[in-house]
Amino acid sequence: MSEGISPNARRWLNTIAFAEGTWGGGAPRYDITFGYTPIKDLSRHPDRVVRSGKYASAAAGAYQFMPATWERAQKALGLKDFGPQSQDLAALYLLRQRGIDPNKDPITPETIAKVSGEWASLPNLAGKSAYGQPVKSFEQLKNFAQSGGAASSQAQATDAESEAATSLLLNEFIKLVTRPRGVDLKTDLLTSSIPAPELPGYEEEPEADLGVEILSDIYKNRQQDDAVKQAMQQDASLRLQQNLIAADQAKSQLLAQALSAFATPKSVI
Repeated sequence: MSEGISPNARRWLNTIAFAEGTWGGGAPRYDITFGYTPIKDLSRHPDRVVRSGKYASAAAGAYQFMPATWERAQKALGLKDFGPQSQDLAALYLLRQRGIDPNKDPITPETIAKVSGEWASLPNLAGKSAYGQPVKSFEQLKNFAQSGGAASSQAQATDAESEAATSLLLNEFIKLVTRPRGVDLKTDLLTSSIPAPELPGYEEEPEADLGVEILSDIYKNRQQDDAVKQAMQQDASLRLQQNLIAADQAKSQLLAQALSAFATPKSVI
């Protein structure tokens, strides 16, 4: 991180990194692109498009600079590389370009809204992204800024639990769709030991070892994920109900036969 940055300016920088999803280990991550692909060479902006979920972007660095935005800031400041200090200075430059004095201005809904046009994950006054992307709420941003980053610990733990639950569900589904021929899918669903957890609002693509290639045509967005999970649950529930109804009918039939067999014969005249 850069030397000589005021505490208030550092608070702004850290909050932007938190909103952009690049905050980790108590500091901004300067060496990742959109989609969390590592950047091995920080001598320049990587300038490559990365796909993650239903989004694609060439944003990179702790503050997710787009190539054209980075080029503008780099030329204005005479930056020589894409290292941490250069990224910090470029982000502060962009804040000032949007009318924010990072050394003095507090983090409020109004000041956040001023820079929401620069960073897609920051909300405007309506609580929405200027670019239609998921945003952090102002309450999340305020709590993070006031706690110096500690407030994100619980959120990170929850995200990790959600990732684990999603991984289990995806792996179980892969087993089902790649089962050997002749194996009954409905039987697999009824005997599955994996519960169907709530799928989180997760922006990244699952890792390759979770079978993204197999599911890419199925899991195109989170609504499709929910629809698949709901259909699986409904199908299993319907099958169970049908089995119970059939069992009740069989019991009723056997009872009727037993009553008929032991009925007192009528006199024949």
